[in-house]
Amino acid sequence: MSQDVFKILSDLQYKAVGLDPKTKKMQEGYFVSFRNVGLPIPEADFANPWTPQGAEMKKILADAKTASTPPDKGSTPDGSGEVTPPAEIDVNQVITAGIAQSQVNYLNTYFLTNDKLAMSPEYTVMPSAGHVEDAWFAIINGATAIPPKTQVNDSMKKALADAQAKLMDKDGNVTPKYSNYNTYRDAYYDKVKDQNRAYADAFSDPAALRNWPIAGKIYQDEVNKAWNEWQSFGNKNEIETAINLLASQGQDPAVLLINRAKQKWENSLIQFEKIGSIPYTFMLPRKWYSANENGGWMTYNKTDFQSQAHASSSQSAWGASGGFSLGFFSIGATASGSQARTNMNLKTSGLEISFSYCTADIKRPWLDTNLLNLGNWFLMGDYKKNCISDGTYGQELKSASDKSTFLPSIVTSIILIKNLKIKWSEMNSQRSTLEKALKGGGAVGYGPFMVGGSYSSNNKKRDFSYRFTSEGLVCDGVQLLGYVSVINPASPRLDSKEYMKDVKPAKGTTSGVNPVR
Repeated sequence: MSQDVFKILSDLQYKAVGLDPKTKKMQEGYFVSFRNVGLPIPEADFANPWTPQGAEMKKILADAKTASTPPDKGSTPDGSGEVTPPAEIDVNQVITAGIAQSQVNYLNTYFLTNDKLAMSPEYTVMPSAGHVEDAWFAIINGATAIPPKTQVNDSMKKALADAQAKLMDKDGNVTPKYSNYNTYRDAYYDKVKDQNRAYADAFSDPAALRNWPIAGKIYQDEVNKAWNEWQSFGNKNEIETAINLLASQGQDPAVLLINRAKQKWENSLIQFEKIGSIPYTFMLPRKWYSANENGGWMTYNKTDFQSQAHASSSQSAWGASGGFSLGFFSIGATASGSQARTNMNLKTSGLEISFSYCTADIKRPWLDTNLLNLGNWFLMGDYKKNCISDGTYGQELKSASDKSTFLPSIVTSIILIKNLKIKWSEMNSQRSTLEKALKGGGAVGYGPFMVGGSYSSNNKKRDFSYRFTSEGLVCDGVQLLGYVSVINPASPRLDSKEYMKDVKPAKGTTSGVNPVR
């Protein structure tokens, strides 16, 4: 029985997001978008990306060392050992080029997942909606916390006032009890320091170290005496109880999280020439782009898990989309997926598709979405509640004025495949037809799976290699198939108009700030 491409996509969706062990359904709050043609991931364009910690320099320096090392004698084909001395290589230039390439590869990785995606099973970028970091920058700088509508009761106020009175008088002077506490505290720590210094001296003298169990008792007795005096005469428990009570008073979570979100953003910014400042983002596993890495990759074939109809109503059938093919198709010579596709009308009985797959997680230290779960803040300006997200699947931008803050979902991981094998009964008789379509950098696909194709990479033309074997039509390279997105909670939960007022034009002017409606 032939494999069903849409069933394969459903399986990958469940594997990427995971099943709830209780309900046996896909975890709520996520959705998966698949590209209608897999995107080639050339390793040269993503390998060894720049990091703030300089992890990429290890490979760059190793490559520079290799480039500057002359060949050994006897390495010539005739074994004579007579080699032409290589042209002198400027190691610094090699290192500089390696650093530049690592920065380009970082940018390639960053922009790969920076788009806002439409909530659809078919990969679609929201038109004219900006990028994820643009929306987050607008959100954290527009978020405004509202003051609490309640305050601590009278008994709490009295307890706090009593605690304050133990430490400071009405004029802000330290109380005698607090002064006494500090005196005995300092005396205790002085004795601890004396003991530590004496032990350090003894440690460097074998005779003194041998005698320390006896001599050290005197120092320990002094420490114990100072501790007991602190407890008895220094009001230790009373003063520390007052300090801890005052220090344990909370702050409004919205205020804290808005401030922390701004700090995380600022601390994550890095500067690239001609690009500007962007927040640091990375992927795990680190070598997600490499077809030669085995860690984290799993195999999918016809005997693998076959998901049943567990998808919620929000997960439309991919079959309803015109972007997915049920048979072989051919596309032009750039494999970008933007060219017109031609159905090849090939019979594919007994179809078997197998591949290795993995998910790579996108880490954005600058994007702290805990803020979105709080209810006591609004966006400065004329913004309605839920203008960021209403918390549901399938939402679309309703107002052009909200597009800068509209962020209904965020891509959290990508679905990758490699070692693609497509086998069917008529393969050998149809091989010449497929090779003709693949000739000159053309590509063929089945569903979202792509074979062959050429593309531009660092101003070089590259081919996405393929071959025919007894296992079928094989494509070894890594390709990006889908995106896992998390749906953001309904936010903000307050209309700004409830906390802002109209701004009237100044006298003598004909225009001013538009009033909030």
